[in-house]
Amino acid sequence: MASELHHLDQPAHKQLRADRQDRAVGAVWCSMASHDDTILSLPSYAELSQTVGWAGGGAPPGLSAIDAAIASDGRYRETALLGSGGMGKVLLARDGRIGRDIAIKVLHAEYELAPDERERFLREAQIQGQLEHPSIVPVYDIDQRADGSTFFTMRRVLGRTLAAILDDLRERKGKTTQRELLQAFTTICLTIDYAHSRGVVHRDIKPANIMLGDFGEVYVLDWGIARVLTGSETAVTSPANRLSMPGTMMGTPLYMAPEQMADPEVGPSADIFALGAVLFEILTLERLRDPRAVFAPPESRPSVRAPSSNVAPELETICVTATQMSSEDRYPSARALQEAIASYLEGDRELAQRRAVAAKHASAARASLVRAGLPGSDHEVERGHAMRDVVRALALEPSNDEHVAMLAQMMKEPPRTIPAVVAHQMKRQQQDIARSGMRYTAAAMLSWFLFMPVIFIAGVREATYVFLIAAAAGATALLAFIASRRRTVGKLVPYVMIGTMMVAGVALSRIFGPFILMPTMLATWAIVTQTHPDLGIRRYGLTLSMVAMVLPVGLELAGVIPASYVFEGGYLKVLPQMTELSANVAVPFLTIAHVAIALMPAAFIGSLRTQLANAQQHQLLQTWHFRRLGADLVRAGTGSVKAL
Repeated sequence: MASELHHLDQPAHKQLRADRQDRAVGAVWCSMASHDDTILSLPSYAELSQTVGWAGGGAPPGLSAIDAAIASDGRYRETALLGSGGMGKVLLARDGRIGRDIAIKVLHAEYELAPDERERFLREAQIQGQLEHPSIVPVYDIDQRADGSTFFTMRRVLGRTLAAILDDLRERKGKTTQRELLQAFTTICLTIDYAHSRGVVHRDIKPANIMLGDFGEVYVLDWGIARVLTGSETAVTSPANRLSMPGTMMGTPLYMAPEQMADPEVGPSADIFALGAVLFEILTLERLRDPRAVFAPPESRPSVRAPSSNVAPELETICVTATQMSSEDRYPSARALQEAIASYLEGDRELAQRRAVAAKHASAARASLVRAGLPGSDHEVERGHAMRDVVRALALEPSNDEHVAMLAQMMKEPPRTIPAVVAHQMKRQQQDIARSGMRYTAAAMLSWFLFMPVIFIAGVREATYVFLIAAAAGATALLAFIASRRRTVGKLVPYVMIGTMMVAGVALSRIFGPFILMPTMLATWAIVTQTHPDLGIRRYGLTLSMVAMVLPVGLELAGVIPASYVFEGGYLKVLPQMTELSANVAVPFLTIAHVAIALMPAAFIGSLRTQLANAQQHQLLQTWHFRRLGADLVRAGTGSVKAL
């Protein structure tokens, strides 16, 4: 076989050596694999496709006189010898009737008298000719040349074998994408399914026997050792099984099903195993079987054999199912295998579309963020557009780390102004706090009337002060009650209420003076007013409280009102102006009053603190959920990218 294809150019020799190595693994003798020149064969398409003449470039080797002979009817003009083997040769010829270039396979004349060899040659032509499928090279004619040698004509196909394409990808020189190869693979599966429907088993499916044309064509080549099943629609003369090459094992061991290694008379399931082996090589760029242990059960999980290939789990499942050791566990047909790949590709196409739309949204978000930083732009409107687009991008492609990072950055940077929706929500919360304060004020001022009977029991000295306290307390309670029932609490009512409360406080100094009870009451009111959402009201309440504390002292010092205290012998002596004082009345009155002063504000402020704690908890939970979502998305981005 050293001189088997002596007319092949250098690239063809390399391809031939690789093909021979595959076929010779495990000391298996099969087509184009033997080192024995008695094993007869014809050049394969994988080899011929590498020749200069086949591809139409350069000048092919010249023909001998007999090779240049015209066919018996003068139709075919043989122009070049493309390759030669032990059984025959392949010529490039011109079909004079149609005006096209074709390939001619010619049986050597010395084998015309060898019935078995001639029958095998004719059966190969019959098999290939009767399988009328776009992805099977058609046979045009069977005839005899002028010298009596038998030949058949077929289409000259142009392209590259899948083996050559995969070699380029291994060397990082190829540009063919995995998706393109998978699409071609689905065509291969349908081609084999068609052959099976005609009762033909290929028995030698491998990358070297698959060709991808220059214009999207896909061909399954070299049907020379195909087996015709009993009762099939394909009509051939006997023997039905060994069409071109005798031998105890038929096929290429690196792609061969386990049952085919034991018996060449296999069914369609053997081709499905070989298809799975080809699929494994497309996905991982590694051969399924180890040449050093070709008979060992292969590990067909890409995640184990080639984890760096990042093969999608769906494709791994398909690959494992197709290459099961038991034929019963494989796909029931080549079409079922094709449908599984097509289903994945359909989802992959949808994913690609989702990625493209997500990229558009992400790009729009970046543009909006750039515009938001420009002088004179509506910052919040542009940020709103950016937030909308980045959320849409994440909804379409949640595993994209860039989208996650953009959203996290936008969430981390607060807006320059409070959005209208947030401002409205804040206003509602402020109104809730204001109404709560009004209810507290109404209850607190009404509690004053509980002490009126005590004042009358003690004895009233100046009724004007009692009336002033009652009027101020009653007016404050009434205003607070009315305001608490309104949907919106305006600013006027709180200002008036604080004024009437201070009047009541100043009047209270006429019982025990400006240093007992009244300062505690006014200090409590000053603290409570600081819970109001409005800054102006808070300042007004604090200022008026301090004025009310100082005013009685100033009025007494100025002599405007009678003094309510004197210092005698190192003691502060209280001079009540409104009521009589006795131990039986003053002690319980002061005790209960101070308890009430502590209890009422504490209840109100405690209620506000509970509301604040609930709001903080809600905010922290939202933050936790957002961080958890971000972490999950990031993990998805680093994990699911493998399936993309």
